[in-house]
Amino acid sequence: MEAIREYFYEIPVFGDLLEYIFSIHPMVGTIIIVVSVILAINKFFIVQFDLNMLKPLFQYFRGMNKDQRYNREREIFYKTASTEKFADWQNKVLIKIYDDLEMVKLFGKSHLAVVHRVAHHIGYPLSGTMEKIAVLKNPQVKESTLDKYQSKYYKVMKANIKKPNLVGFELDEYKLNDKQEILGFSANACTYKQTVTTSHILEYELYRLYKRNKSIVKKSGNEILKKLHYRSKIHEGQTNSEVVLKGQNRHSLLSVQMIIFCWDEKKQTYRVPIIKRSEEVAIKPNYWHIVPAGGFEIFEKEETTNKGIIEDNFDVELTLYRELLEEVFNGRDYESNDEGEVNDIIHKHPVIEELDSYLKNQEAHLEFLGNVTDMMSLRQELSFLLVIDNSYFIKKNFKVNFEGVDFQLVKANKLIQMLEDELLYPSSAGLLALAKESKLIKERELLQDL
Repeated sequence: MEAIREYFYEIPVFGDLLEYIFSIHPMVGTIIIVVSVILAINKFFIVQFDLNMLKPLFQYFRGMNKDQRYNREREIFYKTASTEKFADWQNKVLIKIYDDLEMVKLFGKSHLAVVHRVAHHIGYPLSGTMEKIAVLKNPQVKESTLDKYQSKYYKVMKANIKKPNLVGFELDEYKLNDKQEILGFSANACTYKQTVTTSHILEYELYRLYKRNKSIVKKSGNEILKKLHYRSKIHEGQTNSEVVLKGQNRHSLLSVQMIIFCWDEKKQTYRVPIIKRSEEVAIKPNYWHIVPAGGFEIFEKEETTNKGIIEDNFDVELTLYRELLEEVFNGRDYESNDEGEVNDIIHKHPVIEELDSYLKNQEAHLEFLGNVTDMMSLRQELSFLLVIDNSYFIKKNFKVNFEGVDFQLVKANKLIQMLEDELLYPSSAGLLALAKESKLIKERELLQDL
């Protein structure tokens, strides 16, 4: 104890004050030294092992229950992850790790997205055309277990996860031609919980690294990757390109996303629906996001495991239409299917019947553009374009669901002004890049200034 006290005495200013306290009240001086040593040891564990040994003690005395603690942790995570400072740091870190891949460039800056265009035109009706390039290899979900860190992350995010065990489809592999264009893809079954704990966790892992070692951004991509345990596990035995084109070493739920250009006769322009994500979502709140977009999941009960039913739900068009109803028309009834046959429920909705009539009469056009990989979560998104030339569609009552806090119908020529200084969801940036090259968009002279 004497040696420790002498060490503290040598600290400028603090040492003089401590020596004075000891001279008048030794017990108080001893308490100060003990507390200082405990704090120093705790700091060492935080820096070296990302383990705050005092945090549970503080939380106990504050009287917080577990749910409150997890909610508070999520709020702090969301607040930090939504800042320009963190987004800029994250971009620099991931661009270093994936320095051999071509990131999407929009508004004069790079976005964390990699795109692959489809090799041949695939248009409406998607139920017939997508079947030619999409194969479901395994309709049964493989069992997986969570480690301690994954379990903790899941508890932090659990309040924002609506149906963790709902079956969806994860990428197995994309098949490309010599031009690196998509010829087809295969998929397997997975659950949303598996996606949260193997893909979404990657941003939380970055956030934790940011909190304890911001300066790591100065190191090489390989050195940074070594500090990211779950991202490193995904990279095992794979090149960066293979990480993008395969679903190996993770359960990354495929998503579907679609950019819609609706003709507005009154304003004489096309307009695009876009939302700002709420804090009720499970990933990237407060980012602007082109809608509809969502997981490629079955439209059934969470308990559904029947192989035949799952295979029938492997239908991209069905998922796109459901997301359209859910996110653009606030279709709460389409967030889950508690009764009825899926095709009847979706295709007999008045909005979908009207849209189908436009598509059949060439008053609207729907096409598959390709894939966008979000390099933060390493999730792949099947990306589509819908151009609606009929002016009646824009008059419908668009309304955002719980996933958004702000819904806007933006003039196509105002997208740059709207988004260039905002946090834009990476896959939305990739979707814009793909749409820009579409013949439909070029003919209408849209997006050419991006």
